[in-house]
Amino acid sequence: MHHDEIWQIYRPNGEPIPGVGWDSALDNPEVTHADAIVGVSVIFIYRVSDDGILELLWQRRSEKVDRYPGDYDISAGGHINLGESIIEGAVRECHEEIGAEISADVLRFVTMRPFNKNRFAWVFVVDWTGKEESFHYNDGEVSEVRWVPFDETETFRKKYAKAPLKKEKLTFELLKEWFLQNGNL
Repeated sequence: MHHDEIWQIYRPNGEPIPGVGWDSALDNPEVTHADAIVGVSVIFIYRVSDDGILELLWQRRSEKVDRYPGDYDISAGGHINLGESIIEGAVRECHEEIGAEISADVLRFVTMRPFNKNRFAWVFVVDWTGKEESFHYNDGEVSEVRWVPFDETETFRKKYAKAPLKKEKLTFELLKEWFLQNGNL
């Protein structure tokens, strides 16, 4: 998170509350209020290798970050800023974290789901097949990226991912189902 970011707050029905946000929902007791929801854009970048293997891009968090230093995380993602759409947040996070220049039209919606009491995640995928791997880390949160075969995701996640992802199953099951329905698996 950049210190100048204000996170958008949503009503229980998912409608953004205009002009209402917090500078940090992580340690803010008001976020536990039943009517306060923060949104997160989650982006999984994937590719099909020359050998026909579906792979996911993982980012390794910098040793300099406060939360989960050195652990692996999803391709890109983060909180949606005040006044920003979910799509705009996804595009911004890809650029900030791994330098991936994407446009809204390449995002493919997978699901929207709660991932704790007051946070909802909008999950997207981006196909990187055949594209140049010119990732760079703009905000100092990421130290490297790594392609992992999709069929090794569960083992990789349990061994190397940040703590919340180690126990996360549903998002990866939904992601697998999306890849099956779209002919990637």
